Amino acid sequence: METAAITKHRLVTWSRFKAIWVGRNGLRAGWAALLFIVICVALVAGVVHLADMLHHPLQHRGELAPGRQIVLDTVLICAVLVATKILSLIDRKSWLDYGLRAPRRAAHFVQGLFWGVVLVSGTMAALVLSGGAKIEFSGLDFHSLILAAPLWALVFLLVAIAEELLCRGYLFFKLAAGTNPLVAAILTSLLFGSAHLGNHGESIRGVILAVLFGLVACVAVWRTGSLWWVIGVHAAWDWSESFLFGTADSGGSIAGGHFLTTHAIGPDWLSGGSVGPEGSLLMLPMTALLALVVLRTLPSRRQQTTG
Repeated sequence: METAAITKHRLVTWSRFKAIWVGRNGLRAGWAALLFIVICVALVAGVVHLADMLHHPLQHRGELAPGRQIVLDTVLICAVLVATKILSLIDRKSWLDYGLRAPRRAAHFVQGLFWGVVLVSGTMAALVLSGGAKIEFSGLDFHSLILAAPLWALVFLLVAIAEELLCRGYLFFKLAAGTNPLVAAILTSLLFGSAHLGNHGESIRGVILAVLFGLVACVAVWRTGSLWWVIGVHAAWDWSESFLFGTADSGGSIAGGHFLTTHAIGPDWLSGGSVGPEGSLLMLPMTALLALVVLRTLPSRRQQTTG
């Protein structure tokens, strides 16, 4: 009798201890998010440290270099995928369930590319018309442009994949399941905005606008069930700013080899200053327009199922 009571007590104690870590959907959302970030940071920091020891630092300074950026974002993508795979095993789910597979992936990606170019072009037109920017040809020869365009497209596709996987992949879907989609959107958008603080030309206004973009992106992810539309918008947005218009992107370095060159003029609240267009208050109506595009062109998962 005494042995049975001790055994029962131990089982109850273990059950209560386990409940702190594991819920109905596997590892609890808070612990899962923390572990996900720890794994990603540890893997990236390890590779960056190794690169520094080999005298091939991955951090870029000055002009944005495509080769180094490709390596850095590939490292980040691999780190995020490894973390996603590890945690998906704990949850007994496929790692593809966190935004990487859903109906109409290719169509959503292409639509995202289209809207990314359109919205950035509209922003730049508004900046010129309002006196916030001046745009001129960069003078780059045709052969160089032909080579640079696809190279920068690859760079910013990898940037988009890395940042979307990090902020709106496993983290968003896990937090949405463990709490609710609104909480997940707020937390991941704050992470997305704070990640821009490392850019040397970033400002608080730019970070706030990045957070707002993140919230709209989360709505798109939730409606489509995947990351592909947002990856398309993100990649085309960065490519248009950096290569097509030759302006700063979220306070980052200006890409070398671009089609047009944009000069910020007027007050920073209008031109964006060192942040680039993403630091301009004109981004507020543009973000609202992006939200309207999401709500009007992306049917919800329920509508896709019933349709």
